[in-house]
Amino acid sequence: MSLKHRKFDREFKLQVCREMEAGVKTRARIGREYELSEGLAGKWLEEYRHNPTGCFTGSGYQVDRREARISQLEAALGRMVMENELLKKVTARLRAGFPQRGFTG
Repeated sequence: MSLKHRKFDREFKLQVCREMEAGVKTRARIGREYELSEGLAGKWLEEYRHNPTGCFTGSGYQVDRREARISQLEAALGRMVMENELLKKVTARLRAGFPQRGFTG
């Protein structure tokens, strides 16, 4: 995750709020997918609920969707690599506990 200060445009914030409001995504999932804190997502949702038509009128710029998607895919890949390593270890232990039967003859 990057420590640099990021700004998000109004449309991005509205999209995030609509996804949470509709129950499509939880704050935790929003946080993982868009690399946002759950607190920030909650703050946006509170502002959206208070004034849906007039919220997020400050300055901001378009978030790079490709960069966000790359981060999301990298995180998924990391999880898959960890799962794969775990499965390899479990398989090796199972094989060690159960000797292989071979054909004699």
